[in-house]
Amino acid sequence: MRVFGRIVKVDKKSTLLWNNGKYFELTFASSHTVGDIIDNKDNLITQCYTQYSHEKDKKRFDILRAKFLYLKKIRKFFENLDFLEVSTPKLKKSILDETNISIMKTPYGYLTPSPEAEIKKLISLGFDKIFELCFAYRDDYENKLHKKEFLILEWYRAMEEPQKIMDDLIELIKYLNNNDKLLYRDMTINLNKIDYITYKELFLQYADINIDNFNPQKIKKTFNIEGNIDKLEILDAVFGLKIEKKLGLNNPVVVYNFPAPRAALSKIENGYAKRYELYIAGVELANCYNEENSYTAIKKRFKNRDKIFFEAIKKGIPQSSGIAVGIDRVIMLLSNLPQI
Repeated sequence: MRVFGRIVKVDKKSTLLWNNGKYFELTFASSHTVGDIIDNKDNLITQCYTQYSHEKDKKRFDILRAKFLYLKKIRKFFENLDFLEVSTPKLKKSILDETNISIMKTPYGYLTPSPEAEIKKLISLGFDKIFELCFAYRDDYENKLHKKEFLILEWYRAMEEPQKIMDDLIELIKYLNNNDKLLYRDMTINLNKIDYITYKELFLQYADINIDNFNPQKIKKTFNIEGNIDKLEILDAVFGLKIEKKLGLNNPVVVYNFPAPRAALSKIENGYAKRYELYIAGVELANCYNEENSYTAIKKRFKNRDKIFFEAIKKGIPQSSGIAVGIDRVIMLLSNLPQI
């Protein structure tokens, strides 16, 4: 039987090959050099014209293989829950203008920052348990947690509350982790416990700020924040500087009851946006909404750029809850990596 692989080591009496994550040894010294791809008869299949580092390639291979297996398991998880996987357009002629999301525009249209609007069009047709795992695009500053192109997972349940969606997420992470304890860096995260804390309580606890009554200039000076920014942007800065990294160090933490202007496509009740953000190990993993299904409310918040979306909302969608999860970040935690 003919086999082949890349040469990673040549001794006087043997040659070690690597292929598809496995090693196998030939009982002769190859006449070719490390990096070349040969078969078990020492026939050269491809010559390596560049300096070859097997250690670097193997590390990259292992990371990517684990990632692809996690993606496979994600789909299996939702299949087991009887969800239907959907696929929606990623290049659109018109798009919703959401606050705090920087859109990427091409000469041919807009790249979607999330499949949310397209999925809601499907919900208006009668779909009630659906998910999508795909790439999304945002013109963000790139760092260890942000890329302009990233993997996003969204799922929606009609006639359910956000807490059910959060339970889905925790069960998904347990399923991917094969354990209810997540080990990341020097932390052991207990996935069997979730703490819920309001946005207001968060600032009182970690920054001693009453978000309903604070002096913007004093806060900017205290936390060394520069620029001509409004109150909500100041709170965003404080959150990033002093709060975020303290969340979810022992168990997942869900922040809820955000200021109304941060509602996006979530409902507003009693003056608060019904959105829920989940943190593990100081990293935001997910953003969940009690979805706004009122055409009047949506019309007030957004310009009518995506006509089909507005027609779907006007037609009517049932009360729903949905979530967007940064899968690159989830895999980073599961794989104990320092960045996505």
